[in-house]
Amino acid sequence: MDKCNVISIIYKELEWCETERCLDQCCYPVHFVDRRGVGSLAKAINSGFKAWANGAEYVWFVTNVTFDPECLQKLIEQMDCNPKLAAITPAFASDHAFCRPIGGCAETREVPFIEFTAPIVRASVFRDFPLDENMPYWGHDLDWGYRVRKAGWKLGVYFGATLGHTYIRDTNNDQRITARRYELRRKTNQGTRQALIAKYGAIWRKVVGYV
Repeated sequence: MDKCNVISIIYKELEWCETERCLDQCCYPVHFVDRRGVGSLAKAINSGFKAWANGAEYVWFVTNVTFDPECLQKLIEQMDCNPKLAAITPAFASDHAFCRPIGGCAETREVPFIEFTAPIVRASVFRDFPLDENMPYWGHDLDWGYRVRKAGWKLGVYFGATLGHTYIRDTNNDQRITARRYELRRKTNQGTRQALIAKYGAIWRKVVGYV
C-alpha cells in the first residue's frame, strides 16, 4: 500500500503557481484535477479520489494554498500516531477560531469539523464517506465532519504546521477569473443554508457543531 497520494485542484489564478512550486517539493505522488468538465469542488475532490487514491493509506487534498516542504510528512506522522483520526488539517488563518495558529503549540487538537482547504484524510474513511455533491460550497465541511464523527471518527487541527491561504473574498487582485469565482461562490451562500436546513433541520448549526 502506498503511504500517501496528493490530489490537487487546479486554479486559474496566477497565484496558483505558488501552490505548484510547493507541490514540486512533495515526496509523494501528486495528481491534478482540472474542474473544467468536472463541476463543483466536491465533484472534483470525489473524482480525484476515485481516479488516484490507488490503495494509498492517506490522501492529501490540496487547493490554492502554500506550505513548507516538511508539512505533508508532519501530517502523516500525526495521522500514524492517532488511529482514531479520520482527517486533520494544518492550522491557517481560518474563519473558524479553532483552526488558527497558536504560538508555541505543535499538537493536534480535536475539532468538530475541518475545512477542505488542505486536509489529509484516511483513504479508507473517505472511501466510505465521500463529499455530498448535492451540498453547496462551505456546507461540505460541516456535512462531512458531522457524518464522519457520527460514525465514531475524530477530526483535528495540527498546530505544528501552517498553511498560507487567502479566502477568495480577501484576494487583492483584479483578475477577471477571481471576480467571477467570488461572485459565483457568494451566490451559493443562501443555497448552502437551505441545503443544511433540508438535511439537518432548523437547528443545523447545533447539530453539525458549527461555531
